[in-house]
Amino acid sequence: MKLYTRYTILSALALILMAACKPMPESERFIPNEIETTKGRSVLIEDYSGVGCINCPGAAQTITEAAQPHGNKVVIVAIHGSNTGIGTRPKEDPKGLYNLEAKTYFERLHSDKLPVATFNRRPLASNGDKTFSTSAAQWPGEMQAVRELPQLYKIDLQVSESNRKVTAQCTATALEGAEVATDPELYLQLWLIEDDIIAPQHFSARLQEDYQHNHIFRQTLNGIDGEAYQLGKSYDKTSAIEREVINPDHCSVVAILYDHKTGEVYEVTKAPLR
Repeated sequence: MKLYTRYTILSALALILMAACKPMPESERFIPNEIETTKGRSVLIEDYSGVGCINCPGAAQTITEAAQPHGNKVVIVAIHGSNTGIGTRPKEDPKGLYNLEAKTYFERLHSDKLPVATFNRRPLASNGDKTFSTSAAQWPGEMQAVRELPQLYKIDLQVSESNRKVTAQCTATALEGAEVATDPELYLQLWLIEDDIIAPQHFSARLQEDYQHNHIFRQTLNGIDGEAYQLGKSYDKTSAIEREVINPDHCSVVAILYDHKTGEVYEVTKAPLR
């Protein structure tokens, strides 16, 4: 091959490579589809945790990151109800994350491990049809499985706070065309949860004094089981914030519509007090 022919071929290749490396206009770049947050069932994730549980922070991070793209369709509640006594002493738990209502919920779960989570309190094939999972690595998948179910109900929730009293106005309705359960025994639970609590947390090699705890279950606003509810009716409730360690500025109300006979959660929503 003659020398000038080689140069011609090399020049052509260079032009091709330069064209291939040219930045693509923003409008022509591939943009992956965002997660659809207007469809699918909402998910209540009850994350049973504890100040003395060294694996709980990692599990909480796993599910928080997985839930983030789903926006308000996923509601996480961290329930510090361990009955082992670990991390319940005032020195380790100065903000009172552990409380007796949380303990009651944990005991009903019949699990002897932490962390453990439920997903709309539905039976999980990954754990022998028990309603909880102790494998945090499987939690994102369990969450996604519930999200893919059709939405059956809608909850409208409005909340306010004055002088450490919380008022909630809530109405739930069945969506048009939804195949709802036959004769469900609907109940409505109202929970108060708190974010941005700076308090100790145990890790394998140390106790971190300034760990940020989020989604913490603080108290029920209408009883351990909630109250019976009739679809379409306005449900109004005013309850006092019971403990001084609770900061209303960091709190939200969680409304949970569930079947009292089966325990399954059909819909959940959350509204901040602030």
